[in-house]
Amino acid sequence: MTTRHLLLMILTTLLSIEAASRSTLDRIVVISDTHLLSPELITPGNAINRIDASDTKMVAMSDDIMSAITDSIIDLKPSLVLLTGDLTFNGERMSHERMAQYLDRMAAHGIRPLVIPGNHDCNNPSARRFDGDKTAATAPVTREEFAQIYSNYGYGKGSQRDPASLSYCCEPIKGVVIIGIDSNMDEKNTLTIRGDSTDTYYNGGRIKPETLQWVIERANQARSKGKRVIAMMHHHLVPHFDQEDVLLANYIISEHDSIARQLMQAGIHVVFTGHLHVTDASTLYNKEHSSSITEVSTGSAICYPFAMRVVTLDSKHRSMDIDTRWLTATRNCPDLRQLGRQRIINSTPGVAAMLTNKVWDKVGGHMSQLKKMLELGGGKTSLPETSQQASQLVLRHLNEVFSRTMLAVVEGNEQEKDTESIINQGKQGIRAMIEEVAPDQADALWEFFLGDVYPKLEPLLRSILEDHNAARTRDESHTDDLRVTLEL
Repeated sequence: MTTRHLLLMILTTLLSIEAASRSTLDRIVVISDTHLLSPELITPGNAINRIDASDTKMVAMSDDIMSAITDSIIDLKPSLVLLTGDLTFNGERMSHERMAQYLDRMAAHGIRPLVIPGNHDCNNPSARRFDGDKTAATAPVTREEFAQIYSNYGYGKGSQRDPASLSYCCEPIKGVVIIGIDSNMDEKNTLTIRGDSTDTYYNGGRIKPETLQWVIERANQARSKGKRVIAMMHHHLVPHFDQEDVLLANYIISEHDSIARQLMQAGIHVVFTGHLHVTDASTLYNKEHSSSITEVSTGSAICYPFAMRVVTLDSKHRSMDIDTRWLTATRNCPDLRQLGRQRIINSTPGVAAMLTNKVWDKVGGHMSQLKKMLELGGGKTSLPETSQQASQLVLRHLNEVFSRTMLAVVEGNEQEKDTESIINQGKQGIRAMIEEVAPDQADALWEFFLGDVYPKLEPLLRSILEDHNAARTRDESHTDDLRVTLEL
């Protein structure tokens, strides 16, 4: 045998060993906010059409989408599937039972799904069926019933349960411990269907002190045995933009900074979440920048861009490669992606109105006083007198900017979407608004905006559009939202 042949044999053997190693790497798929509404709860008519037309979620198609997701997961052949909450539209028992059927189908192909509840899933007073032009109450599930329905998917044999919540701990992959953390507040909900005097619903998040201690103990125990820990929960743990805990308090758990640092110290460095329907990743460092925890949030499975995470663990489970993929079509909807994108654009007026109303609540009462001040010099103004007029003003000049921003945020990696163009278009729109409502004072007001208002607003805008956390501080971080390697 020649030296050349020997080298070829060695090279071929090494390549085959490497290929075999790659083929045995553990793969995990992560999806979130499937918001499944059982088709048994839908009779076509105006009731479901109204819901479907007013939401970025493609609710009427949720079963078709879940079927396509299940097919995709089976084709990917992962070891594990993590579902990070809001499994159902509004916690309907029949929707949970339908979801369990899809998970059964995955399990039949040797795939192990694990779930955690979201704020929509338990004790939900909005559980409804859609009968033509009307809706009617339908049975929701209690927390105990949730655990029973998903007894094979985190709440049964092989899992340790937290006595104080629906949190649990298991080891579905040898050497890799999954901790599902219950961050919901639905125990405080009240339901007239169960005899309460009113319906109340809490969608905010928190981790009970006793649950936090339980999670830390499980993580420390796993790490002491040389195992890696991956956490999942529904609500955000690490802010995805500056002031998220102020502007969107219901989307991030209370005391998030302290809790995130305690989980980091316990050896949890990656947590998968959902809730806000954005595909985004954010990292928090310890004070010495020697350790970190990264939250990987996955957008809603029934909202554009229909994201799922594909996670590949290295052979020693020391790190994970995260790749993001998108569902583009279903059996009944070949142009799913295009329709979903248009849903985001169509939602812009509603989002603009919501934000305008919040601002109006603070400044609307001062409009008459502002009008008098602006007209002291003899100029005329046409300031809005109602929140509706204010919303219409905003939409006339900022509608496209809102759409571009929303698309950038839900798609992830916002900084790749021409941040400067979006910001400049927004400034032009604000200038046009000023010229419409106070043409004689436009120059002075514009100078005031640029000198006093915009400098305070810019850090927040850039945090969102440039995809940075803790912008302009020592702890500033930028984590690729779509493809990233993380240490465990």
